[in-house]
Amino acid sequence: MHSHHSHSGDYVAHGVDPLDDMILQVEKMKFHTYCLTEHIPRIESKYLYPEEIESFENDTDALKQLEMNFTKFLTHAQRIKDSHKNKYPNIIIGTEIEACNTTHIQYAKQKILEYQDQVKFCVGSVHHINGIPIDFDQDNWYKALLSFPNKNLKKMLISYFESQYEMLQILQPKVVGHFDLFKLFWPDSLRVNIDTGECTESSSENDIIVTPMAYLNIWDDIKQLVIRNLKYINSYGGAIEINTSALRKGLKEPYPSSNIGELVKQYCQGRFVLSDDAHGIAQVGVRYLDALQYITQTLQLDTMYYLIENNENGTVHFEKIPITEFANNEFWTLLRANK
Repeated sequence: MHSHHSHSGDYVAHGVDPLDDMILQVEKMKFHTYCLTEHIPRIESKYLYPEEIESFENDTDALKQLEMNFTKFLTHAQRIKDSHKNKYPNIIIGTEIEACNTTHIQYAKQKILEYQDQVKFCVGSVHHINGIPIDFDQDNWYKALLSFPNKNLKKMLISYFESQYEMLQILQPKVVGHFDLFKLFWPDSLRVNIDTGECTESSSENDIIVTPMAYLNIWDDIKQLVIRNLKYINSYGGAIEINTSALRKGLKEPYPSSNIGELVKQYCQGRFVLSDDAHGIAQVGVRYLDALQYITQTLQLDTMYYLIENNENGTVHFEKIPITEFANNEFWTLLRANK
C-alpha cells in the first residue's frame, strides 16, 4: 500500500512522533511505498504558527529554524531511503508546498530546483486564503471568511481555487494535496444568499444553508474553476490525492469530497493516489479501510495510481494498479486483523 504525503514530530511543530519511529510503523504495516514530504519553509513571519514562535525570542530565529529543519529533514530522509534500497517500503523523498502567496510559491520552486537530486516530487497544496490559515482552527477559518466584504463565501472559494491554479501553473506538482481543504472547518449551518454569495441570517427563498457538497451545484462559475484546475493537472500528468486526514479529523469523506471526485474521474482521467498525511505513529494508514470503501463503493474507481522512482535516473512516474488488485492486497487483510 501507499502514502504520498507525510510529516513527523522531528520537523513539524504540530507533529507528534520521531520520523524513525514512524518508519518502523510503516514497515510493520507492510507499506509498499511511503513518501516523506516535509514542508518547504515559510519565509515570512506573518505565516508562522503560534507553536513555531513560542520557543524563540523573535520571528527571525523561528524562520531560521524552519530552514534548518528542512535541510536536516533532507539528510535524515536520505539516510532512511538508503537503508531501504533492498527492502520495502519504497521510500520516495518529496516536499509539500503550502502556497501561502506568490512569493512563497516562487521560493518553493527555487528550493525544489536547488535540492532536485534529493526532492523527487512536490505535493502542491493551498493552506491560506488572503494570508489566513484555513486549516488551523475555527477562528482562523472565520477570519478568512471575514476578509471578504459581507462575509462572501463565494468569493472566498473563488480565491482558493485561483490560488490553487497559480500554484499549479508555477510548480506543476506531481501530487495535488487535499484538494478541498477549506471544507475542514466549514460550519454545518452556514446560510448563504445564493445570488450574492454573502453569508446571511435571513431565511428568504434565496438564502439557504450551503454545504461542501452543495456549492458546485449552486455556483457553476466555481465548478468551472475546479474543472479548469483539473484539466490543467491532467495536461501535465499530475494526480489528486485521496487524503484520509479529513476522516480522522471528523469529516464524512476524505479530501476531496465525492462531488469533486466525480469531476476528477471526468477531467483528470481518475488519476488518484492515496495518502494518510500522517503526523505521528497513530496516524500512519489512518482510516485506510474507510478510504478503501470510498474508493471502491463511493467513487467506484477502476484504477489507483502510485509513484515509483527510477533507480537509474532518479525520476519518478506514476504506475497504475487495477482496483481488484488494489483491493485484494494483503495490506488490507493485515489492517483488518489489527483493527
